[in-house]
Amino acid sequence: MNTRTNDVQVEYTVRVPAGVRFVGRTVNGSVEARGLRADAEAHTVNGSIAISTRGLAQATTVNGSIEAELGAVFREPLEFETVNGGITLVVPAGSGAEVRATTVNGDIRTDFPLTVRGRFNHRRVSGTIGRGGPQLMMSTVNGDIRLRSAS
Repeated sequence: MNTRTNDVQVEYTVRVPAGVRFVGRTVNGSVEARGLRADAEAHTVNGSIAISTRGLAQATTVNGSIEAELGAVFREPLEFETVNGGITLVVPAGSGAEVRATTVNGDIRTDFPLTVRGRFNHRRVSGTIGRGGPQLMMSTVNGDIRLRSAS
């Protein structure tokens, strides 16, 4: 297979009807899903992920950052995971969850008051926001984690 001078790039635009769950997967490329009205998932190996939805979302990548904005209060466990990239997650102000966040080379910051269990560490946090709820897992090796409140 000769790939020298093969600099082809493909971009797909998919319109998702309101109320239909979106699942996007790729290996080499980013996934951008904005303005959704139902739950969403995005998975890639080499690329960043950007999701905004009125529902819930989950995302995993290896080489890329994750930016997600959720419009629904948690009702099931959610996971956001990358190796080389940061994670920024925006959730509704009244959310409650059992948070587990880890980073090796980065910091963890949250807009929410967090009841921490165990020892406080700026690279590994386990605690409760609000009255608790489903598990929210955020993990990266090389990057910061930001848990923000939608205003």
